[in-house]
Amino acid sequence: MPKPKDKRPTIRDVAREAGVSYGTVSRVLNNHPEVAPATRLHVQRVMKKMGYHRNLGARMLTTHRSGIIEFIVMDVHFGLELPRMAQYVNAAGYSALYSECTQDNFAETLDTAAARLVDGILLYAPRLHISDEELLAMSHGIPLVRRDYVLASRLTWVGYNQEHATRLAVGHLIDLGHRQIAEITGSLDFINPRLRHDTWLSLLTDRGLDPGPTYTGDYSTFANAMRTGYEGVCEFLRRSAPFTAILTVNDHAAMGALRALHEHGRRVPQDVSIVSFDDDAIAPYLIPPLTTVAFDFDMQNRLASQFLLEQIAGPDYRHHQHVLIPDLVIRQSAMPPEKEPR
Repeated sequence: MPKPKDKRPTIRDVAREAGVSYGTVSRVLNNHPEVAPATRLHVQRVMKKMGYHRNLGARMLTTHRSGIIEFIVMDVHFGLELPRMAQYVNAAGYSALYSECTQDNFAETLDTAAARLVDGILLYAPRLHISDEELLAMSHGIPLVRRDYVLASRLTWVGYNQEHATRLAVGHLIDLGHRQIAEITGSLDFINPRLRHDTWLSLLTDRGLDPGPTYTGDYSTFANAMRTGYEGVCEFLRRSAPFTAILTVNDHAAMGALRALHEHGRRVPQDVSIVSFDDDAIAPYLIPPLTTVAFDFDMQNRLASQFLLEQIAGPDYRHHQHVLIPDLVIRQSAMPPEKEPR
């Protein structure tokens, strides 16, 4: 008669082997603070020795909790900052799941999250215009925080003040003496490019200045953003549109613009100044180093994670709308215009 396969060790097996109670092992598994460090380490060593693995399926059936937080990114593919948010949720004892979707399958993505019994959702959806009521209905009551600047929403979100960011960038160019300021932006269906475009336009008209040429492209990936910056400059030059400075949608678009200007014999900043957004790690290493509005994405990630964890933990949680204020980092890509635009 064949021998039965060895059973997977249970919590009770671990407790017996470690010489502690069932409750102590359970507290170790749930990162409970009221476990002595030496006891925690001893139990963890016994679990490793015995090959104990937590039965998440059984836990979900009894608690209706998965210990999972899902990061959902919509319509962009440069959400590289979001996976780094895992450090904050992992420290709180949660696992992280990363998903990408479009507006077309957003509802289905939320349905799947509900089926997984995820404990919370961090949402980065920079072109999603939706009412609070509709989003609440679609999210099946799962705690949710948006990593976006959505002034109309009274749900929890964390985002950078895009109007202030644009005033910093355009104001700097105007103070340097620029009067023909071009714009290379992303699709105006996206929240941030729309707010920046409208602010750029109003700032110039309020100062009695004619808006420079504008180019709208795709910035949904880093590669597309670089192509947009390159093609935007080429389009301006084909149209013989006068400009002495360019405001670009992000630092990768600025890279493409720098390349196009170089190919056409335009010096930066002597002939054309460039100011951008993000202060990406590449910004100080470009030639010339890039003047850009700095967004501290790590702070944004940390706050979004913190608010979500508070929402999961507290039944009386009150929603936060947290506006972050950026700074302008001045480097060498912008200077006073030397001559009339050509």
